[in-house]
Amino acid sequence: MGSGGFLADGSSDAELTALRARAYGVDADIDADPVAAARLAELEELHAATMARAVHDAGTASTDRAVMSADAGEPTPRSGRRRGSWRGSRTGAFVAGIAAATAAAVAVAGWMLWTGPRPDATLRPTGAAPSEQVLRLTDHARRQMVLKPSLRGFEPILGLEVWSARSGLGNSCLLVFEPATDDLLAVGCVPPPAKPGVEIYDVPVAWTQEWTERFPTGTVVRFLLTEDAVDVWILEGTS
Repeated sequence: MGSGGFLADGSSDAELTALRARAYGVDADIDADPVAAARLAELEELHAATMARAVHDAGTASTDRAVMSADAGEPTPRSGRRRGSWRGSRTGAFVAGIAAATAAAVAVAGWMLWTGPRPDATLRPTGAAPSEQVLRLTDHARRQMVLKPSLRGFEPILGLEVWSARSGLGNSCLLVFEPATDDLLAVGCVPPPAKPGVEIYDVPVAWTQEWTERFPTGTVVRFLLTEDAVDVWILEGTS
């Protein structure tokens, strides 16, 4: 990136707003201007880094204020040593440990509830460049502000193409295409560190022979982007 943050005079914000209009607006034309597309990707990355740094700084300042407030309110004996500091620190550490363990358990339970115990398939990155069809269908994800230069392909499954990407808001995105029907079947974007997941209900519209022979109506296919792969669950219908 060319600089460490957005300029104080707002020029970077203005440039980003203009480029976003060219990328996501009704009369989007940035695909025909690779220089502008590259600049948009650079500014989006810079904007995301700036926002993350601001959130981090705000959190640090809040923690410092809390510590100072706690120190100011705690009585200090004449000897200069704080009474009960060892017991308080041990109790605080114990409570913090319980809270952390509970939060971790809830997170794991929520993940297991959403995904099931084990994926039916794991898709690895292919390194392939997006096709013209994928680039064109990505336009349907304009509301999520998906950045085409960030598209990353994974192994196909059941006639579907799976891609990850970044959004103009710094979110992580997952997209599923069905080339046979020329459709973008699903797209989901979430802010980090969360991982995006999408579901396809009642199997794709095309209902190709491969689908109808293998899965009953009502089948749901669930996709979850992990660190360097996409896990897939096939939840078969009961009809």
